[in-house]
Amino acid sequence: MADIKALYETIKMDAFDLGLSKSKVPEFITDNLRYELFDWQREALENFLTAEAIKEHKGDYAPTSLLFNLATGTGKTLLMAALIIYYYEKGYRNFIFFVNQNNIVGKTEDNLTDPDHNKYLFSNPIVIDKKTVNIKKVETFSSDTDDIEIHFTSIHKLHNAVYQVKENSVFLDDLQQRNIVMLADEAHHLNSATKAKEDVQTELDIVTELADNASEKDVEKSWEHTVNDLILHKGDRNNSEENKNVLLEFTATVPSNKKVEEKYLPKTIIRFDLKDFLKAGYTKEINLVSSSFNKKLRVLQALIFNWYRYKMGVKHNLPNFKPVILFRSKFVTSKREENVESDYEFFREIIDNLTIEDFKFLQTIEKIEAQEIYEVGQSRIVDIRNYIADNDVSYNSVISYLKDAFNPNNCIITHSSDKTAKAIKSGMRDADKTTPEQDKLLNSLEDKNNPITAIFTCQRLTEGWDVLNLFDIVRMYEGQNTGGTNKGKAGGSTTSEVQLIGRGVRYYPFKYEEHIPIKRKFDKNLDHELRVLEEFYFHSDKDERYIAELKKELKRQELLPGKEKQLKIFDIKPEIKKDKSSFYNTLNVYTNEKVANPNRCKRDLEELKKDWNFEDKLEEIALNVTKLEFEKDTEDVTRYETIQEKKRTITLPLNKTPRNTRHKALSVQTKREKSILRFNKLKEEINIECIEDAFKDEYFGSFNISVVVPENENLKEVSDIERFELIEPKEQVRILTNAFNKLEKEIELISNPHIGTEFKPVRLNNYYKIPKPIYVVKEPESETIETRLKDKDWYPLTAFYGTSEERELVKFLENKIANFEDKFKEVNLLRNEEVYKIHDFKTGRGFMPDFILFLKSETVELHYQVFIEPKGNQFKDASNGYNDSAEGWKQEFLDHISQKYSKDKILTAEDKNYKLIGLPLYNKKLEKEFKESTEKQLGVEL
Repeated sequence: MADIKALYETIKMDAFDLGLSKSKVPEFITDNLRYELFDWQREALENFLTAEAIKEHKGDYAPTSLLFNLATGTGKTLLMAALIIYYYEKGYRNFIFFVNQNNIVGKTEDNLTDPDHNKYLFSNPIVIDKKTVNIKKVETFSSDTDDIEIHFTSIHKLHNAVYQVKENSVFLDDLQQRNIVMLADEAHHLNSATKAKEDVQTELDIVTELADNASEKDVEKSWEHTVNDLILHKGDRNNSEENKNVLLEFTATVPSNKKVEEKYLPKTIIRFDLKDFLKAGYTKEINLVSSSFNKKLRVLQALIFNWYRYKMGVKHNLPNFKPVILFRSKFVTSKREENVESDYEFFREIIDNLTIEDFKFLQTIEKIEAQEIYEVGQSRIVDIRNYIADNDVSYNSVISYLKDAFNPNNCIITHSSDKTAKAIKSGMRDADKTTPEQDKLLNSLEDKNNPITAIFTCQRLTEGWDVLNLFDIVRMYEGQNTGGTNKGKAGGSTTSEVQLIGRGVRYYPFKYEEHIPIKRKFDKNLDHELRVLEEFYFHSDKDERYIAELKKELKRQELLPGKEKQLKIFDIKPEIKKDKSSFYNTLNVYTNEKVANPNRCKRDLEELKKDWNFEDKLEEIALNVTKLEFEKDTEDVTRYETIQEKKRTITLPLNKTPRNTRHKALSVQTKREKSILRFNKLKEEINIECIEDAFKDEYFGSFNISVVVPENENLKEVSDIERFELIEPKEQVRILTNAFNKLEKEIELISNPHIGTEFKPVRLNNYYKIPKPIYVVKEPESETIETRLKDKDWYPLTAFYGTSEERELVKFLENKIANFEDKFKEVNLLRNEEVYKIHDFKTGRGFMPDFILFLKSETVELHYQVFIEPKGNQFKDASNGYNDSAEGWKQEFLDHISQKYSKDKILTAEDKNYKLIGLPLYNKKLEKEFKESTEKQLGVEL
């Protein structure tokens, strides 16, 4: 297997060898998605499109079979939506979505077919080739349709549909006559045959109906024969004729089975698993809180965490914020102790009888060394206890919140005796069973109208569950449930708990200053009170064997750092602090502030509407009509028919323009990287659920546009709306694009409330007055660099820690220090551990450059303050730079600083002259450009 490479590792080179250009996601896909694509989603689609181009170039007639290996929470279903649009444009109309769990089927149905659902993934409407396309859930495919038809099913039902011929069922003969796209979710379950030994393969080809109570094993055995052989290959794997069928599999986890890995590597189009997602900062950070607390105290601990999170949400005005706790039981059935229902009754007893005495346990955590308390996972408990004391919080107010938040109507037990309740998989015995109504609640926990705050379950939610506001899981039993093996493999209970943790780490998005809403914001500021919204806690007892196994499995999957975290104290070296003549005690550092924009137009949408005026006119192009006289030896006769001089102005509201044209024009306008009319930005301004909402009367729909058109005597009775529809489509798009361009400029005036001021001097020793503590993963390379830097005169801090790109920058500068010292009398590199902030001139967005290089000229009293920001490859744009990326504004800001403060303008403070310089964002692969800019701006030879 060592010689087998994944498709995503070879595809680009294969395309290069074939002379194929880089694939880009076409507009007809992005225009029809409700949400913008994340970088990894775009990469997956680009890889997919490249694979399609290679297949076409080679004349490959085999059916398409690909795997998307993406972590839970990375947006697999949005990718499915994009692929449905792609295949529809290629002529496909019939799609089958299937999975091993019944509850996932229903959830995905809503996401893909219900425009009113809050998680609907397509634009509304879907417009392809200037045509509105409907998307329908169907039981059987139509014989003639131009809509997208999706049949939603489970493996069990699909298998039986193949072997049952009855009215309104999907059956094999019909499927084998069609070109079908199959979307298989949770595909890691679908490999029973591949895992099996060769000599028992034939036993797995189930050719009969599966009983309603068929075992999970039997259901999964049917997969490869039913789907691969009978449907994908149309019953004949050896057929050499072109087969246009498609199978796209999606999974968060490829089983660690040699045969399965060998099967999937050559068709894995992307791999972005949970560890990648975690490292990229788009998940909560996992924390294990193990203690000697009994079951009641573990519950109380989670409850006080919940209260504290809620208080932070209210304090920072987070709309509709509702933290959720999950309580995990050992068993489902009431015939055994430690079951779901008994644990719920235990919980009710606690909530219903809460007293102040119950919270005395908070005082039992003594003040111990910070590093030790961090290692046992109890630092957050200390923070909460201190918050209660510092703010004179009454425990009665805490009790009131808990009794209200966790009343019986706000709790859900995933073990219903209702007749409509079903297990997540067909045939499961002694399994959690939920009703359709409960499934809807579990799949919409973030909705403002969803009351659920607590979930009591055993196995129900380990897979196929997406939730953002789950912050705590409480293990309601103690010790190991099932042990591991002597080969180091984790036990079944531990594995399922890791899966459950994987459900809970999805990030809860919230806005804070200039930070990206969907990404962690406080990795370097762990003391910030909103950091608690970026942490996920798993509360358990302190059984050493169990905790060791859980940590080992989490580390094996790289969900916990392989090494423990350590406390680092960043401070100015004592000798520099004491030296009154040191740069730290004598220099200023220039900074600026975020202030209200005095030029901001103080209007809301209603006032904007009152002043709104937009007028355009048709292009006046003469029609040349040339009559060619072939039989006469004379010049051609050219006649001119000009547009009539008589004009008419037509006026209509934006929402009365043709919907298709409107969306096309909006697509043209939003090609600008920073366009405020992009859905993800617009929804923050006007709180809309989908782009079509923007054209409601209360938003932009009632904004009038006026167009000057030629008068036509035959159209006197035609309305202005009808007249507009008679305009050439290209002209309609041009006019509406101009209208959107003006609208965007007007909105920007409203929506840009802040700016960054001019830079002013502040005493440098105002920073690092007190040591800055941070917790970091133990990193050998950072430790090695720190050891070297501690002895360097030019590095004034007592500690160092950095990302790979920050380490590369320091190594680059280490090798150039002598070059700097040839030109400058003093050289000091200050690591900015989030103690110093500057603000973008245009919008006031905050920016904490990672390094500031202080330089003093040899000949004159001139000091340089140089801002340096390393940036990783994951932030690059399509051209391998940063200008068009989400970090592009920082590059622009740094350039602006240099333009304002480094050439002719000298800043003066306290008889010292200063120049401010912003260098390009540093990246190891862009080191040449960084070096050239440094040489040019500082006049130093490197």
